[in-house]
Amino acid sequence: MSTGENERDEPQTDDSAATVAGDEGPSSDEKRRLNLEVQITDAGPCKKHVKIVVPRSDIDQQFEESLGNLHKEALIPGFRPGRAPRELIQRRYRKELAGQVKSALVMACMEQLDEEHKLNPISQPDFDFEALELPEDGPLEIQLDVEVQPDFEVPEYKNLVVKRPVRKITDADVDQQYRSFLERYAQLVPKLEGGAEVGDYVVADLTFSLDGKPLNLVNEVQFRLQKQLRFQDGLVPDMASALTGARPGESRTTKAQIGSSSPDPSLRGREIDLTIQVHDLKTLRLPETDAAFFEGIGFDDEQDLKNALRSVLERRVEFQARQAVRRQIVDQLIERAPFELPADLVKRQELSTLRRLVNEMREAGYTDSELRAREAEIRANAHEVTLRNLKEFFLLSKIAEREQIKVEEDDLAEEIELIAIRTDETPRRVRSRLQKEGQMENLATQILERKAIDRILDYITVELEEVATPEEEPAADTLDQTASGTSAGEEDGREPPSTSSEQE
Repeated sequence: MSTGENERDEPQTDDSAATVAGDEGPSSDEKRRLNLEVQITDAGPCKKHVKIVVPRSDIDQQFEESLGNLHKEALIPGFRPGRAPRELIQRRYRKELAGQVKSALVMACMEQLDEEHKLNPISQPDFDFEALELPEDGPLEIQLDVEVQPDFEVPEYKNLVVKRPVRKITDADVDQQYRSFLERYAQLVPKLEGGAEVGDYVVADLTFSLDGKPLNLVNEVQFRLQKQLRFQDGLVPDMASALTGARPGESRTTKAQIGSSSPDPSLRGREIDLTIQVHDLKTLRLPETDAAFFEGIGFDDEQDLKNALRSVLERRVEFQARQAVRRQIVDQLIERAPFELPADLVKRQELSTLRRLVNEMREAGYTDSELRAREAEIRANAHEVTLRNLKEFFLLSKIAEREQIKVEEDDLAEEIELIAIRTDETPRRVRSRLQKEGQMENLATQILERKAIDRILDYITVELEEVATPEEEPAADTLDQTASGTSAGEEDGREPPSTSSEQE
């Protein structure tokens, strides 16, 4: 009769070696196919509900494979690795063994589901792995929801007609940009005479209210009086008219409009009241533009600076023209191939869309104040902006696939080189920064969409249309506060708005 002690000391025979080898199961090159029963049903726009039933025979076989692997590695006191009784290992490592079996089965199911059903998921499945329990008897049932790419036919894109705005930069445009540039170096001084004018700085208390009930009070905030005043969930569309002529001590009232993505759902899309209690007025004193000034900012003289500003304006006008053409192309594509996207997908992409749009405008030469104003507008209407951008992405991606357009490493390197030139950085530093911020995928998407648009432009008719004025955003200053008093991003995890120092 064997005591087990002798088994531990006996050398391993060929038979026992064969037994251990048999525990290894199929090799990685010969993956075992599971006998799955799979049911896939629609669960909403771009969403599938998947039910997977794993038969008991597959569970038992995976159990034997996992037990065999554990048998070779388990450390049991008094036994050499691989020599402990399998029943002992099964009892001692019951929890770990069940976890290994569950993990292996779920991974195999996901791989087989992808290979056999080609769902084209666009995010990780909505699936609670920890809540899944391995049954003692009977089959294992796995249920999950998967977001998939929208299913639509590629619309006809070779017969479009669009208009491209053409505008020449005038000396008056350059003079206006020159003054805006000088304001960066201006001194803010008290305004001792007269009322508020466009371009002045106002120190005031702002009271947002609805139906006579206060929503938020912002004390002694300073902002520049422009056509619009934007805040993180809306705007005052005509702040200039409301405050022009106002003096310290006076109070004015006007209306504010709340965007569709306000942190407070009850305020979305509503018009509310705003009371402005003016405390102080300030104005800008421009610097002396002498030789020392121009030398200090790296230019030879006034004309040298104006030439540089003209280049910035030309880059911006070119950006606006491309955006106008792109908008017309996408409008027609969306009309020809309508499809829906799930709201939760749009919500998750809002921050990524915001970053991308702001980066594109920064590269086009927009100033920090213009970027902050545009960022606030996007935040206030994040759902609509993101929804359109996602539809644009899926449409252009399908067209890129049909046209066999891809983003190569050379494309990324060239784009990084251009960014490095604009930001006065080394390409290596730019690449490192983009990787750290998780923006390389966004950059690749940006390149793919641009290449797709360029290919479409090779086919379609583009009519030139001269315009006298650029397609500019209304002049606006921007506050970091919201009308509701809830910080932007506080309820949904989005990042807070960028400050001026962050934009610089």
